[in-house]
Amino acid sequence: MAQTADPPRENRISSAAATGRIAWCAFNDTTTHSLRELGAAFQQLDGAAGTGSTTGLLLRTCHRVEWYEAEPTAAAAAVLPTPLSRRITGHEAAASRLARIAAGTMSLVLGEQFVFQQVHAAFERLPVSHLLRPVGAEILLLASQARRRFGLRARLDYRDLARTLLDAPATHPRNLVVVGGGMLAQAVAQELGDERHVFLLTRSPKKLRRLLRSGNTRATVLRITDLPDTVRDSGFDLVLATSGLTPDYRDHVARLADAPARSLVVDLCAVPVLNGRSKYQHLHHPAVITLIEEANRPAVEAARGASSWIENHYGGHS
Repeated sequence: MAQTADPPRENRISSAAATGRIAWCAFNDTTTHSLRELGAAFQQLDGAAGTGSTTGLLLRTCHRVEWYEAEPTAAAAAVLPTPLSRRITGHEAAASRLARIAAGTMSLVLGEQFVFQQVHAAFERLPVSHLLRPVGAEILLLASQARRRFGLRARLDYRDLARTLLDAPATHPRNLVVVGGGMLAQAVAQELGDERHVFLLTRSPKKLRRLLRSGNTRATVLRITDLPDTVRDSGFDLVLATSGLTPDYRDHVARLADAPARSLVVDLCAVPVLNGRSKYQHLHHPAVITLIEEANRPAVEAARGASSWIENHYGGHS
């Protein structure tokens, strides 16, 4: 497996030196629940992101919901709308898990980049005085070091997966409609914006337009109800890369998918948004899973090495 030299001593972070510590974490993920059950949990969490706790950290990715509680733990920890079934106690074990998640060793796509950004964003949302805020630097530095040390990176990341699935046909429409405004939706738009006319449909178009101005993503940002009829009628591929799908939002997505000129649908959401549509591939379609598994093979050894290295940093806690 590819390795690099150990990081300089001054750049190493010891969990004992960190000013914050984790008392315990609780989680639901694909080892505890089905994807459909996780999807229902995500819906419940939409109105309670962060929960206002001054001692807890909420992490939500495509395949997990996790709560990390600070030490000393509060007498009455914040209660999430959905119960979390698995629990890990102690800073070393919980921090080891979180660092391995951030490194991409526990992802469907091994070494994928978005989960690192999601962990970073979870810590960034905490107030400066939050007990767990200092732990973020420890976790993210360790995850970065593990990725570099073992050369862990996705061979087919999510943005590349969308391109691969859309490029399968010999021809495709000029227009690409992407539903979502987060990191994944923006990455897909950036990947394909030079060769397609990309329309990003989101709940908050003004906010997304401001974000895109500072980058080099070529896309037309619209509210999901404002896609021009000329686009609907002239043909388009559809990529779904969003979360928090309310019934009303799902209806809008279904109308896009049922447009007569719609070509392919690539669904990158945690659980399938649509059912019974032709030319529709979800992230967990058998053909897509096979594609991911084949792409993962070169990264398996690196992921194992990175995971073990992080565990050893915390005294062998997994």
